[in-house]
Amino acid sequence: MSDAGFFQHAFGAMLFGAPTTVADPALARALAVHRNTSAKAAQDALADNFPVVRALVGEEAFAAAVARFVDAAPPTDPRLCLYGAGFAAFLSGYAPFVEASYLSDAAAVERLTIEALFAADAVALDGGAFAAGLDLDLPLTLHPAVGYASFASPAGSIWLAHAEGDADAALEAIDWASEVVLVTRPDAALIVTVLPSGAASFLDACRAGCSLGEAAIACGDDLPAVFATMISAGTFA
Repeated sequence: MSDAGFFQHAFGAMLFGAPTTVADPALARALAVHRNTSAKAAQDALADNFPVVRALVGEEAFAAAVARFVDAAPPTDPRLCLYGAGFAAFLSGYAPFVEASYLSDAAAVERLTIEALFAADAVALDGGAFAAGLDLDLPLTLHPAVGYASFASPAGSIWLAHAEGDADAALEAIDWASEVVLVTRPDAALIVTVLPSGAASFLDACRAGCSLGEAAIACGDDLPAVFATMISAGTFA
């Protein structure tokens, strides 16, 4: 490793590692400034990356949670737009939020949206392509921006309530039930869709390389409506 590379790694370790004893008081003060600045940048990135969780718990509680998370899992990638991969798992074990398990689900949906936004581009198959004919013996390839997950809470509806504006009224109208959430980005637009439970099995089968016929069996009776919704959302490449 070059001298510059060694310095950068050592400096990063001092910023996010255990407090370092520095003999030079001026250097110690400078290091403290850099450490605080780096931690604040990571906390601000989490606030930008998880706005729904921030709105649900309030600014003060969110700030306390992200400060703890940054201490436990500082950034390892300079692209802070991608920071927070473990935030949902952290929230599931964070004592102040232990009675609000839906918060970790909401964070997981937000993480899916981040991954979709920065995923590779690809041409999404539209209805016209499917109308030309489907071969049940061939697999369907998921678009690289596709993410999905099953949740015990209505995590997708919670995200949509905040995205659509009047969150308070929308949250009151939510049916508190489990959901499958599909996140897609066929072009520049992010699409979050709530699907019935059979959709997860269908998507799992597609991701595993199963044929369309095999995936259809996994989905069950929900297939016609679910498939149309997936095509409209740009799920397949």
